[in-house]
Amino acid sequence: MKKLFALILALLMLCLPALSLAEAAQGATITVTGTAAVTLKADYAQVTVGVRTNAKTVEAATEENGTAIRAVIAALIEAGVAEEDIATSNYSVSAEYDYSSFTSDQRLTGYNVTNQLTVILRDMTCIGAVLDKATAAGANSIYNIEFLSTQSAAAQDEAAVYAVQEAMRKADLLAKAAGLEVGAVISMEESTSGWYSTARTYNLAETAKTSNVILPDEASISASVTMVFELK
Repeated sequence: MKKLFALILALLMLCLPALSLAEAAQGATITVTGTAAVTLKADYAQVTVGVRTNAKTVEAATEENGTAIRAVIAALIEAGVAEEDIATSNYSVSAEYDYSSFTSDQRLTGYNVTNQLTVILRDMTCIGAVLDKATAAGANSIYNIEFLSTQSAAAQDEAAVYAVQEAMRKADLLAKAAGLEVGAVISMEESTSGWYSTARTYNLAETAKTSNVILPDEASISASVTMVFELK
């Protein structure tokens, strides 16, 4: 009796239509991320140039700082930097205290005044020489140099297109490996993007023209896109 029941059940199973992979995948999705980068040459630089002064009184620190920053601005303009490419990015006044190691008392010792400029340098061949002149005129802080490109917006668009193509390629590859096909795009989101550049600095203190030569390496602008596809 048991053998007869098993035989009947097997015959019934054979009569049922088998589900295809496509039918089994109905409603399934795949999420992939495509990342791409476009390399381009920087054609201008941006740097922070500042003057920090210290004196016993606010008036003295402010006056000294004002004299120095005006000299720095004049030196930058004389070096070929356009006046409209120089802007104040930060100005601060702070008190300075001396804390005794034996007591908790604090003693006012003076005031610090900081004036920082954002400077755009459009001649990439003489960045070091311009910064040397700023230092000679009184600048005592130079940092945050960035190498940028006027073509960055177009490069960002190009990187985004490549990122989408990469995401589509990966989705097709993975779907085929599972015996399926990629269907319509359900969603698409650009998750990250950025501009990356580095500077190479060579110390040439033995030369009379400039103490430093600063050259940018190739800059890279990247984009990342996350896409969701339906599977069929």
